[in-house]
Amino acid sequence: MRKNKYILLFLVVILSLSAFGQSKVYDRLILMDGSVVEGRIAIQHPGEDLVFIQEDNEITYQLGDILAIERIKRSADELSGIDDVIETKAGKVYKGQITKQLLGKSVYLFQDNEVTQIINNADIACQKKEKFSQEQDIFEQTPFLDVVTTADKTYKGLIILQDYGSEQESSYLCVLDEEGKENKVEIGDIIEMQRIDNERYAPIREFQIGEDKVSFNRTLTDYTSYTTDKNSNFIISREKMQTPPVITGGRLILETLDTPENRQGILVRATSQKSGKKEALLFSYMDMVTSPIQPKETLTLKKILRRDYQVVPGFYVFFLPQNKKVYVCEVQ
Repeated sequence: MRKNKYILLFLVVILSLSAFGQSKVYDRLILMDGSVVEGRIAIQHPGEDLVFIQEDNEITYQLGDILAIERIKRSADELSGIDDVIETKAGKVYKGQITKQLLGKSVYLFQDNEVTQIINNADIACQKKEKFSQEQDIFEQTPFLDVVTTADKTYKGLIILQDYGSEQESSYLCVLDEEGKENKVEIGDIIEMQRIDNERYAPIREFQIGEDKVSFNRTLTDYTSYTTDKNSNFIISREKMQTPPVITGGRLILETLDTPENRQGILVRATSQKSGKKEALLFSYMDMVTSPIQPKETLTLKKILRRDYQVVPGFYVFFLPQNKKVYVCEVQ
């Protein structure tokens, strides 16, 4: 029982590691002699040692030689990642980012109010992982996958829960695989845990958008000039138009500053028309009324209005009715 408890306390470290960028430094080990090493934890043998990668070199550290493990906080411009949720035996719930663990003693949880809560291991009932961005799948928000190995089986996915157990029930982990199945693994059965690169990792970061700018799949573009004909069709000359951003695939992410004017923006598909050697893009008010493209999702993050559209190949225009500005992109 004592060995299982020791393993349980250390497993908090693996559970708490989340995405905060693409730096090679994900973890810091503070050793008993006061020295600090930087890199990332790759393998753990619960209750025994861990394999640490530092500048492409693998170094094995005995757990008894480690005082604490630190994790760098998520940067302010990151809009995706993983949050840590700790539930105590007294029924309190804390949410944030675990930035430090004193092995066998306590964890330090940095919360959204910028207050760090220190929680004793003995007070923790369970610990969970939750996605920070609600618009992304949880597997898109972490750079690593967990591989948990027992004597009989190997589980690959994300550790989304660690229950600390009780007198009646053993402590266990819950590993979520990419098919959505939750696999319960008793901690006493675990032989080895690994972290491997996650190919689905797609971090979202904040970037600056000016008042007269629109972003198509993170490519900034300016508004373009147009004319109108007697039927109130909008005509955009391809000769006078700047080269529009080219988007590949069927997903169009349109971002603007979150202003009342931009919230009125309408996305429509334009018609390409040729007259001799001249080519133009056409769309009309009727298109905006009868066939506007509706976003699958709309989200505001840090004053950025983000719309997510499903589209097919063609030219698209984003029209702002209030200030009569047009932005163009091409989907291939």
